[in-house]
Amino acid sequence: MRIAVLGASGNTGSVVAEAALENGHDLRAVARNPDSLTQLRDRGAEIVTADLDDSDEISSAISGVDAVYYCSPLAVGFDKPFAIERTRGRGVINAARSSGIEHFVLLSAMGPETAPEVALIESKRAVEGDLVASGLAYTILRPSMFMDNVAMAGPEALLGFGLTWPFSENALIQPIAAADIANIAFQSMTSGPRNRSFDLVGPQALTFPQIASELGRAMGAELRFTAIPDEVFIEHVGAAIGSTEVAAAIAGAYRLWERDGSGTGDAAVLEREFDISLTSFQDYAASLAATWSEKV
Repeated sequence: MRIAVLGASGNTGSVVAEAALENGHDLRAVARNPDSLTQLRDRGAEIVTADLDDSDEISSAISGVDAVYYCSPLAVGFDKPFAIERTRGRGVINAARSSGIEHFVLLSAMGPETAPEVALIESKRAVEGDLVASGLAYTILRPSMFMDNVAMAGPEALLGFGLTWPFSENALIQPIAAADIANIAFQSMTSGPRNRSFDLVGPQALTFPQIASELGRAMGAELRFTAIPDEVFIEHVGAAIGSTEVAAAIAGAYRLWERDGSGTGDAAVLEREFDISLTSFQDYAASLAATWSEKV
């Protein structure tokens, strides 16, 4: 099977690409920066450079493949990031339709069908709508929070400042490992079109104090959790990613998940549909701590 992975250097795209190679598929790894795909090239992948804002490059990048995996990246660095995200999604979908792609797998985001006050969810739903309307065979994957997000600060910051997040202490979230998302995406691409959407959640609904406790246990230290106001999160994350608008939309999605419980779901559906054993947070934390200790 000929598979194109758009964003093959990303958290999920890289794992989808690895799975394609390991299972004997022809892989076309697509990214803006080909230098990030050296290992995939060395293993036999076809490397294609393409800019999501260039329709001709995208059309060429996915021409002749059977299935496409697309994770819509956050359009930081633009004045209207969510309008850009919608335009890019529409462009990729149109290119796939013109190329006769047999199956389009889209990574979206968990949440309600409409969330007019949350730009991140609304932009994802707009891209989903374009995909469904395109007539392409599709699978839409809507993940909850990535477990991997708790590792972004790094061990030193976690041990020094603890785990800080814009959730209350009693709020429940059902985080899922990026590797599990990628596994499900790969299975979706190779098992045939479903024309369905799936909420992707991990096996446990946890509070952030519980997440901090499990992560601290794995690291051999006491790790505290501090609930922070949205404005503090937006200030720090906005500075880190270069967009306060995108940071505000992320905070809005988190608050939405907390308010209506839309960051939790039924993991048994995924395990049954995709024959997968989902990673527990305890196992994820142990693996993360082991990786960090090896780097010391």
